[in-house]
Amino acid sequence: MDYLKSYHEDKSPYSFQIPLTRQQPASLTGLCVETVIRTIKQMEKNEIVKIEKRKIYY
Repeated sequence: MDYLKSYHEDKSPYSFQIPLTRQQPASLTGLCVETVIRTIKQMEKNEIVKIEKRKIYY
Protein backbone atom coordinates (compact mmCIF):
# COMPACT_ATOMS: atom_id res chain seq x y z
CA MET A 1 0.00 0.00 0.00
CA ASP A 2 2.89 2.35 0.73
CA TYR A 3 4.29 1.66 -2.74
CA LEU A 4 0.97 2.38 -4.44
CA LYS A 5 0.45 5.58 -2.46
CA SER A 6 3.98 6.80 -3.23
CA TYR A 7 2.81 7.63 -6.77
CA HIS A 8 -0.10 9.69 -5.43
CA GLU A 9 0.44 13.43 -4.85
CA ASP A 10 -1.71 13.82 -1.73
CA LYS A 11 0.08 12.20 1.22
CA SER A 12 -2.58 12.96 3.84
CA PRO A 13 -4.16 10.05 5.74
CA TYR A 14 -7.01 8.21 4.02
CA SER A 15 -6.56 10.21 0.80
CA PHE A 16 -5.73 7.25 -1.45
CA GLN A 17 -8.26 4.60 -2.43
CA ILE A 18 -6.59 1.21 -2.81
CA PRO A 19 -7.50 0.05 -6.34
CA LEU A 20 -7.36 -3.66 -5.51
CA THR A 21 -9.98 -6.26 -4.76
CA ARG A 22 -9.57 -8.43 -1.65
CA GLN A 23 -8.47 -11.29 -3.90
CA GLN A 24 -5.61 -9.36 -5.49
CA PRO A 25 -3.54 -8.67 -2.31
CA ALA A 26 -4.22 -12.25 -1.25
CA SER A 27 -2.76 -13.53 -4.51
CA LEU A 28 0.21 -11.15 -4.32
CA THR A 29 1.10 -12.22 -0.78
CA GLY A 30 0.19 -15.90 -1.02
CA LEU A 31 -2.44 -15.63 1.69
CA CYS A 32 -6.07 -16.66 1.63
CA VAL A 33 -8.75 -13.98 1.15
CA GLU A 34 -10.12 -14.48 4.66
CA THR A 35 -6.72 -13.67 6.18
CA VAL A 36 -6.46 -10.50 4.10
CA ILE A 37 -9.95 -9.42 5.19
CA ARG A 38 -9.14 -10.04 8.87
CA THR A 39 -5.86 -8.14 8.55
CA ILE A 40 -7.51 -5.17 6.84
CA LYS A 41 -10.20 -5.06 9.54
CA GLN A 42 -7.44 -5.08 12.18
CA MET A 43 -5.68 -2.26 10.32
CA GLU A 44 -8.94 -0.29 10.38
CA LYS A 45 -9.24 -0.87 14.12
CA ASN A 46 -5.67 0.45 14.54
CA GLU A 47 -6.54 3.49 12.35
CA ILE A 48 -4.06 2.60 9.60
CA VAL A 49 -6.71 2.34 6.89
CA LYS A 50 -10.31 3.48 6.61
CA ILE A 51 -13.14 1.45 5.05
CA GLU A 52 -16.07 3.35 3.54
CA LYS A 53 -18.73 1.76 1.33
CA ARG A 54 -16.60 -1.37 0.85
CA LYS A 55 -13.61 0.70 -0.39
CA ILE A 56 -10.26 0.80 1.39
CA TYR A 57 -8.59 4.19 1.90
CA TYR A 58 -4.97 4.46 2.99
